[in-house]
Amino acid sequence: MTAFLENAFPRISARRGQVVDLNVDFLRNGVLTDPFAISGIEIYKTSVAPHNLVATIPVVLPDDPLYPAPVYQEQIVAETGLCGTEPTADSIPVVGKYHLPFAIPIDFSVPDVYFDLWYYFADNPCGELGTGTDECNINDAQYDPLLLKCCHRFWVYPDNWFCNDGLQTVRFGFEPLDQQFHTPETRPLEIGIMPLPLYDYNFNLVNPLIPFLRPTISIETQHNELLIDNSPARIGIRHGSYRSNPWVIQYDFDSSQMLKGTYRYWITLNLPDGSSRVSRKFILTIS
Repeated sequence: MTAFLENAFPRISARRGQVVDLNVDFLRNGVLTDPFAISGIEIYKTSVAPHNLVATIPVVLPDDPLYPAPVYQEQIVAETGLCGTEPTADSIPVVGKYHLPFAIPIDFSVPDVYFDLWYYFADNPCGELGTGTDECNINDAQYDPLLLKCCHRFWVYPDNWFCNDGLQTVRFGFEPLDQQFHTPETRPLEIGIMPLPLYDYNFNLVNPLIPFLRPTISIETQHNELLIDNSPARIGIRHGSYRSNPWVIQYDFDSSQMLKGTYRYWITLNLPDGSSRVSRKFILTIS
């Protein structure tokens, strides 16, 4: 991805007046796949209803050299070169992975949840309706019944300053939610985070901080051999209904990159005030 996207805020912690990275993965039968065309994105406030529509972002046609602008397809850099020559860095598109850098207007209501509704054609609609592709314009209303939709959420907050008077210390508890992995599998390793004391913490002090925590993870063997050192993780939402502690730390863990066995890992939370919190060491088993 470009540096522009790397500097954007993630879905969980968008800020008014800043850029949020609205990422979407397109999968067909469980496999990352490029749709024929992304048609456009609509942004809704609070719920997906016509009266809550706050922004519409059209996407250029697939035959345009700039497609899928303003959406970006994720890129990886691969070094190529023949024997005896200097390698050159080429960008290779990642199939099925797209990002929309959305600049949040300063007049958006915050804090609130927003929904991004993506419209796309899985296949060439011209062929499905038996029309000639030379004259086909997929923006024509006759193709609207063939549009597919996917809906996602993001949270927008004020572009806050955090003021610390030093009178209260923010404390967190950590709850390991994943202890067993089977190889080969790739899925998020999740750790629940709970403000302490549970049910009796200063809500107005702690909750505005959580979306902006910067977690990292470290993993070592049972013989204290460090395998992963402070690799960036992210803040996410726990699956299910958890009113008091819905937050989790997520790390995309690829079990095929390690031997079968037992490992230890721990989390480091970096707070906006420059301080940090470190969890105890948890156990992770790969079988």
